[in-house]
Amino acid sequence: MSATLPEHWSKVLSKLEFAFQPITLFATSATYGFEALLRGWDHAGFTSIAQVFDRAFEDGVLCAFDLELRAMAFGRFMAAGLGSAKIFYNVDNRLLEMPDNTTGNTMRIAEEAGLSPSRVVFELSELHDPDGRTGFDRVIAAYRRQGFRIALDDFGSGYAGLKLFHRAEPDIVKIDRYFVSGIAADPRKAAFLEKVVAMAHLMGITVVAEGVENELELRSCRDAGCDMVQGYFIARPTTDLSLLALSYPEAAAASTGNRRTSMVAGKVGEDCLIRVESVDVSADLSEVLTRFRKDPNATIIPAVNDELEPVGIYREQDFRQYVYSPYGIALLEHIASDFGTAAFLVRAPTAPLGTDLARIVELYGSSTDAGGVVLTEAGRYVGVLPAAELLSLVAERDLAEARDQNPLTRLPGNMRVDEICAQRLANPGKGVAFAYFDFDNFKPFNDRYGFRNGDRVIMLFADILRSVIRRPPGFLGHLGGDDFFVSMDCESEDDLAPLAEASLRFSHEAASFYSAEDRERGWILGTDRGGRKRRMPLLTVSVAIVLLQPGASLDAEGLSEVLAELKKAAKTSETHRAVRVIALPPAQMGLVPKTVEGEPVSGLAATASAEGPSGSLPPTPVFTPSLIAAS
Repeated sequence: MSATLPEHWSKVLSKLEFAFQPITLFATSATYGFEALLRGWDHAGFTSIAQVFDRAFEDGVLCAFDLELRAMAFGRFMAAGLGSAKIFYNVDNRLLEMPDNTTGNTMRIAEEAGLSPSRVVFELSELHDPDGRTGFDRVIAAYRRQGFRIALDDFGSGYAGLKLFHRAEPDIVKIDRYFVSGIAADPRKAAFLEKVVAMAHLMGITVVAEGVENELELRSCRDAGCDMVQGYFIARPTTDLSLLALSYPEAAAASTGNRRTSMVAGKVGEDCLIRVESVDVSADLSEVLTRFRKDPNATIIPAVNDELEPVGIYREQDFRQYVYSPYGIALLEHIASDFGTAAFLVRAPTAPLGTDLARIVELYGSSTDAGGVVLTEAGRYVGVLPAAELLSLVAERDLAEARDQNPLTRLPGNMRVDEICAQRLANPGKGVAFAYFDFDNFKPFNDRYGFRNGDRVIMLFADILRSVIRRPPGFLGHLGGDDFFVSMDCESEDDLAPLAEASLRFSHEAASFYSAEDRERGWILGTDRGGRKRRMPLLTVSVAIVLLQPGASLDAEGLSEVLAELKKAAKTSETHRAVRVIALPPAQMGLVPKTVEGEPVSGLAATASAEGPSGSLPPTPVFTPSLIAAS
C-alpha cells in the first residue's frame, strides 16, 4: 500500500498496469519513443480511463495517485531496456489544482528509475483547460528547466486548441486521429494538416501523426510533413515488453526516397546545410560568448539537449547590444546568474533534412528574424541553413525553373512535370488524372501557314488550358512543341469534362487560322510523315488520360508507358481521346473477384474503350485482367 494513498486507491493501483505503443520517425523508421497507456482500469471497476482520473480528482488524490503511476510507468519502461528511446507519459492538467502538488517529485522518480529527464515527454491534453491561477505556467517552466520534454496530445480534439498550443510552447504536437482518418481521400484534412505542420515547424516544434491505421494515411501524413507516426499500422499497444522494438520497417517503406543528399526536385539536402557546432543547453554564458568569438561569421548557434535534439538557438544580435556597451558584460552576467543562459535562448524554425525548399522559404519568411532554419535528421540536430545560403538556394531554384519554363507559353517544362507526377503518384488524394495532349495534323498546318502561325496555335491551346483547368490544385505543363501535360484532381470520369472542353474548343477556335476556302473544304493538301501528298484534316488535339484512383499503385515509368499506349489509341479514335482507369483490385475494394476454375483472377485493372460517340467521353470502364498491375 502506498504511504500517501488511501487504502481504496492503493487497491486500485495494484490492478493497473501499462501498455506501450511505439512512436517512430518517418526519416529512418527508428523508434523515437513509446507512449505509456494505462490498462487494467476495467478490472478495477471503472468504465474508462477518463473515469479513473475523474474519480481521483473528485477524491482529492489525483496528484498522489499520478506520482505512483509515474513511478510504475518509469520502472516498467526501464525494465524493457529500450536504449535511448523516450517515454511519453500523459498528464491530467487538473493535478495542478491539487493542494499537495509540488515541483521536484518527477525528477526524483526519474532518477530512482535511472531515467534521464530528456527521455521523458509529458503529454498535455486539451480536454481540461488549465486555469491561469493553477500555476500551470510555473510547472511547465519547471519541467522545461529540468530537461523534460513537453508534448501537446490530441491536438484539435478539445476546446483549448491554439490557446494551449501557444501557452505551453510544446516541443512536440500530436495530431488528433480525426484529422488523420481518411486523409488520403479528404483534401480539406490534408490541407489542415499541412498548415498545422508548417505552423509547428515555424515554432521549432516536432509533429506526430496519431492513430495511423493504413498505408494511405501513413503516406499522406508523411507528404504533409509530419516528423513521426503512431498508430495501429505501426504497432498496437502491448504489455509484453519483449514485443517492443527499436525499429519498425513499415514506416521506412512509406518514407523510401523521402531523403535527398542534394537539392534535387526542390528538396534541401546535406550539401545545402552549414554544420555549425552546437552547444549544450546547459552551457554557461562564457561558453556561448566564446563560441561566437571563435567564429566571427556565426550569426546563430544551436543549443541541444543530451539527446542532440535542438531546443533553440542563440542569436549573435541578442548579445551585441550588451557587448558594446560600458556595463554590458556585467549586465549579461547578472541576467545569466538570475535566469540562466537559457534566458537568451529563442525558438527557431525547424525542418527535417529533405524538406521542400518552398516550405523552408515559407518557414523562414514567417519567422521573426531567426537568422536561419535549423535542420534535423531523425529528430537530431545536423546543421543550419543560414539566411544567406537560403537566398542562394532560392536564386538557384528560380534560375532552374526559368530554364525549364517554355519560352513561348511560359508554362513549366519537363523538370516540373516530373516533380508533379512523382508527388501525385505518391498521393493521389481522392483520385488524380494525368493527361497528355498532342496536336493532330500540325506538320501540314505549319508547312502551309508558317511557323509563326504554328506558334500562335500553340499559344492558343495554352490559353484554353489555363481557362478550363482550375489552378491550384490543377497543374499545366508544356513538354515542348505541340505536346502538353495536365494533372488534376479527379474522382470519376465525370470530372474529366474540362479536358473534353479543352479539346473541343481547340478544334473550333483553331479553324480560324485557316483560310475561308480551307475551312469550307475541311482539309488542306499536305505531306504526311511518309512523304506522300494527300488531303490532311484540319487541326485537332488528341488526349491520353490516366485516372488513378485512391489506393491503386503506379510508378512514373508505368505512367509513361500507359500514356504512350493510350496516345496511339487516341490518334486512331473518332473522339481523339483514350482513357484508362487504374483502381484497386475488386478483392481490396470489398468485392468478390471473378474466378477461373476456382482460382481468383489476379492483376486486375480497369480500362476504357478509346472509341465513343463524337464529342463524348469514352464509356464507363470495365475490369479486364492483366492490363496494369494495381496494388
